[in-house]
Amino acid sequence: MKIIKENSNSNIIIPIKVLKASSLLDSEDIELKSLENGFILMKGTMNAMELIKLAEGLKSLSEELIVHLAGVCGRCLDCSYCEKFEEYDEIIVPDYLLEEAGIPIDAKLCAYTEEDSGEVVVMQADYDYDIADVPNFVIDIFEMSGICIRELEEKLMTDNIVYGDE
Repeated sequence: MKIIKENSNSNIIIPIKVLKASSLLDSEDIELKSLENGFILMKGTMNAMELIKLAEGLKSLSEELIVHLAGVCGRCLDCSYCEKFEEYDEIIVPDYLLEEAGIPIDAKLCAYTEEDSGEVVVMQADYDYDIADVPNFVIDIFEMSGICIRELEEKLMTDNIVYGDE
């Protein structure tokens, strides 16, 4: 069941039909678990089968979200990026050099080379996320399924909305 509620930044009201569908209406105690970008409302006490069914539902939701993201990125049309994709190594620069350059110590870094100069230029990235921030299991699923990793990275770096209206 999916119900879209406007965020009023004060309280969220959960309709009775949602509580009934999730078997939470009859529960003596309800537990709220916060996740990044979401939360889970669940029974505070469960027997083994209830816990298994909750875990199975969360797994199904996770799969739905990954399938949705794959659909947004689309199949790879033999782009050279995906063919030779390798996981990036993290760029590590000593803290004192970052401080000298005026770059925050926890900043995301990117690098490029000037053609024929023999120099590598490292600077603060103008984006928050790239393919290096994606869990390996997502990359593995995309590679095995032929989903374009370049498109995924583009969506990450541009911070485009990929779920919901916009």
